Amino acid sequence: MAAAYPRYRFDHSFGAPVAAPVVVAEAPDPLDQPRHSDRALHQALAEARGAALAEGVLQGRCEGEALARRRIEAEVADTLDRLAGRLAELDAAHAAQLERLEAQGAALLVALVRRLSPRLLDTVARAEVERVALDALRAAGGAPVLQLRVHPEVSGPLAERLAGETVFKGRLDVVPDAALDRGALDASWESGGLRRDPAALDRAVAELADRALSLIGPAAAPSAASPSPPRGEGWGEGDAPHDVTG
Repeated sequence: MAAAYPRYRFDHSFGAPVAAPVVVAEAPDPLDQPRHSDRALHQALAEARGAALAEGVLQGRCEGEALARRRIEAEVADTLDRLAGRLAELDAAHAAQLERLEAQGAALLVALVRRLSPRLLDTVARAEVERVALDALRAAGGAPVLQLRVHPEVSGPLAERLAGETVFKGRLDVVPDAALDRGALDASWESGGLRRDPAALDRAVAELADRALSLIGPAAAPSAASPSPPRGEGWGEGDAPHDVTG
């Protein structure tokens, strides 16, 4: 027996007017929109170029400033090193100059002592001769004879000066001796003697001056190497230690 099929069904019957379907507008899908165009591409390139240029300028400025800072720091460090070296040289030169000035000043003082000491000591020569003569009177004690040999220019005034002395009870002979320097005195008695030699002090001063100059150094020594001036016409040749024998 043949199967029974259902009859075709339609929403509308054929021949009847059909109403237009209602179309609902949908939002366009962004993916379906065209995204690339020449204008957009040029604009994007311009923006990218501007951003890259700005970034490059900023980076170049930062690198340039860093490079300039390092260069300036290096130049400042080098300048400070050279300045420190120059200051050290100046300090050494200043110290050497001060040392040289001190040496020259010391040499000058030695020269002044060497030149002025004879004249200064001449001013006390007469008093020193009289003092040494009185020492001889006391040292002779009970000797019967005391002989004082002095320069002829000194013998007369010295004899007058000792005439009133009572410390020595023996015979006092003041003998002129032209071989002696003015200011020198040679005393002798039975058991001893006493001598005042102004040349000894001259030699001692000269030796001390030469020794001082040798310690000061050759740079300043010539300024004080001048010889002692001749003595004046005053009393004696200068002060000198006296030797006592006996």
